[in-house]
Amino acid sequence: MDRKIEKKQVKEKAGKNRSDYRRVNRGLVLKMVATGQCSTRADLVRGTGLSKMAISNIVSELIRQNLLVETEAGRVEELGRPPSRLALSPDAPKVAGLRIDRSRCEAVLCGLDLTVLRRESVTMENMSGEELVHLVYQLLDMVLFERSDVVAIGVASIGPISVQLGKILKPFYFYNIHDMEIVRIVEERYHLPVFFDHDNQSAILAESLYGNGRGYNDVLFVGVSEGVGCGILSDGQLYCNRRGLPPELGHISVDYKGHLCACGRRGCVETYLRTPELLKKMRCCTGKYYTYKQFCALKENKNVENILTEAVHRLGEAIVSTVNILNSELVLLGNDSVYWPDCYLQMLEEIINELRFVDWDEHILVKRAYFLHDAPLMGAACNAISPIFSGKLLF
Repeated sequence: MDRKIEKKQVKEKAGKNRSDYRRVNRGLVLKMVATGQCSTRADLVRGTGLSKMAISNIVSELIRQNLLVETEAGRVEELGRPPSRLALSPDAPKVAGLRIDRSRCEAVLCGLDLTVLRRESVTMENMSGEELVHLVYQLLDMVLFERSDVVAIGVASIGPISVQLGKILKPFYFYNIHDMEIVRIVEERYHLPVFFDHDNQSAILAESLYGNGRGYNDVLFVGVSEGVGCGILSDGQLYCNRRGLPPELGHISVDYKGHLCACGRRGCVETYLRTPELLKKMRCCTGKYYTYKQFCALKENKNVENILTEAVHRLGEAIVSTVNILNSELVLLGNDSVYWPDCYLQMLEEIINELRFVDWDEHILVKRAYFLHDAPLMGAACNAISPIFSGKLLF
């Protein structure tokens, strides 16, 4: 068995055979089934470390509450009676997710297995704070229409934000929208619990539960778009300081004499990787008005290749500084960087492993996010799903 998977399984064995932890154990069992890690009672015993009796009691309770169903056995793998299969009940609760980006706002309705039941999206341009609130209501009204089974709403937003205050603070390039109390705004209208986080932190949560981050405990997620941000999973937990401020990677300086950044400093990696800046360069040198995705797919154009190569090297420098602190074992790329061809991911992986300080440790892998450009949106839904899995949200 892969060593990373083994480490993750040790982390999952968080259940306790004591009544004090009944909610935690119940959420853990639901998580293992909903994320596809366990499909039988025997799997749950092995995956959680709980006793057979405890698993039997929890599973029976979840079935009675229409959260799980037990289906007919699959193929026989061992002698004797084949085990019945566990799955989410069609009547299990649903969650809504809301993503607020600079260029668009999206909402999604999901099951606890992250199956998308409905999705709505609206493009944004030159928007006031009041107009953004109306847009949020419009999208959530559509995905929640005639639903009585939604138990929570997750929100993911560009930063900087304050998780503790439930506020979008003052993001750059965001139409001067600032200090928006998004949690209060959504809770007051829909009377449901709202769980809020940074878009990149939300993305890494989705990847760790359902995507390419599963099986790893230390992951760095990097999102490249109008800005450059990151999410951090450290020892299996999302990083967040006591004030609820998420991490920032885009304002690590890679050249103290470099370009002036919107933050007031020089040489921030964001100034070299922002999608609008790279698009401007590639359109200027090629004379083509392509999208970012189309430029990334453009083969054998030396000018585009040089621009993307420089961007990868600049990002590599910033990531090396970060993994030297965190000792991450995996780097996931999201947002527009998912369009980079494989050769640039390989280049970035080589740069990181060549320049990192702890070069005798495990080789750091670089992958695209499993959910690609949708990782923050799926993460918004996961902001509402995660409290269910941890036993904090009851219904």
